[in-house]
Amino acid sequence: MAEGSSVNDHALKMIWHIEKLARLNLVMDNELAVDLILQSLPDSFSGFVQNFHMHKMEKTIAELHSMLVVYEKEMHNTRRNIVAMPKASSSRGKTILKKNKWKRPAKLVVQPKPMIDKGKCHYCC
Repeated sequence: MAEGSSVNDHALKMIWHIEKLARLNLVMDNELAVDLILQSLPDSFSGFVQNFHMHKMEKTIAELHSMLVVYEKEMHNTRRNIVAMPKASSSRGKTILKKNKWKRPAKLVVQPKPMIDKGKCHYCC
């Protein structure tokens, strides 16, 4: 398979070749057919192949075909070279939008508790 070509077309072509060999009395077991398809994939599918072997998946050729098509779509939909960075926050207070005017939230004023005279200490008497 050439890099950048459709994996759908390639998988269908490989399935056709495997079925043609079966018609010529060269029957392959499912594991050999799956390995043949996986070995024919380009380097851009190396992550898929490694994951497939690591999890020891036992799939039919049709299931492998659908998995490859889904992987190819996900591969094209993901954006590359994007790094998520946290947004820096300012040390100032946050502002609130009220009626098209920006206002700072009011600071809470903490009032001290009044001192209660409890009388003389019994130690000091």
